[in-house]
Amino acid sequence: MDGTKEVPKTKTVYVDIGHCTSGEKNPLGVGGSDRGFQGPGYTECDINQAVGRKLMKELDTMGFYVVPTWNPDKPPAPVPKADDLQRRIDTVNRDVAKYGDDSIYISVHHDSDKTGRGGQCVYFDATRPNDARKLAETIQKSAWQTREHDKSPLCILPDTATGKGYLDGLRKTNSIGILVEGANVLNSRDRALMPMSEFQDKEAKALAQGVWNYFKLKPGVERPYSPAIRQRFGL
Repeated sequence: MDGTKEVPKTKTVYVDIGHCTSGEKNPLGVGGSDRGFQGPGYTECDINQAVGRKLMKELDTMGFYVVPTWNPDKPPAPVPKADDLQRRIDTVNRDVAKYGDDSIYISVHHDSDKTGRGGQCVYFDATRPNDARKLAETIQKSAWQTREHDKSPLCILPDTATGKGYLDGLRKTNSIGILVEGANVLNSRDRALMPMSEFQDKEAKALAQGVWNYFKLKPGVERPYSPAIRQRFGL
């Protein structure tokens, strides 16, 4: 961890583990429910869940208030994809409404990028670029490796660049948020690394360090105030 312990528990991190709780058939054709891509002996859900658990543990150790959008130890019943996403969004928004504190949202995913390039990318809400860009930059500066991308040296992209339309998880949560694509299963090196516990540790620690570095920035000056803080104080 960089620096002394100075970030209190009132800093909240919502962690959303993707592709594990929808009962709708996966559009990629993997299994009877949406578990993301199929790797050699693992699914995207498996990797997302492994990294998400490690990330939450790291953040908790650092002193953050950590709220998962669903409990990996007690997964909710599968429901259609849209309903699943909405209940995860609702988890964040209910908590924000209750506490109204300084918060961010991180959705943990891994990619099947046909370019074959390896490394980490992040996406932000294209309608609120000024909110999430600093978070995206800080996360990517601490990444285990950023992916090469023609339009962004740090692979920081608007959600409209996914090719799948906009991302509801970013647009509908009342928190500054990003979606992380931690590595690429269509890159031979990343594909081999993803199931390794040591690599998952490295990825989670890098994400947690990015969160720490973000919250060290002065709100309203070096980073934006969270939406809840702006609403509460009319900023």
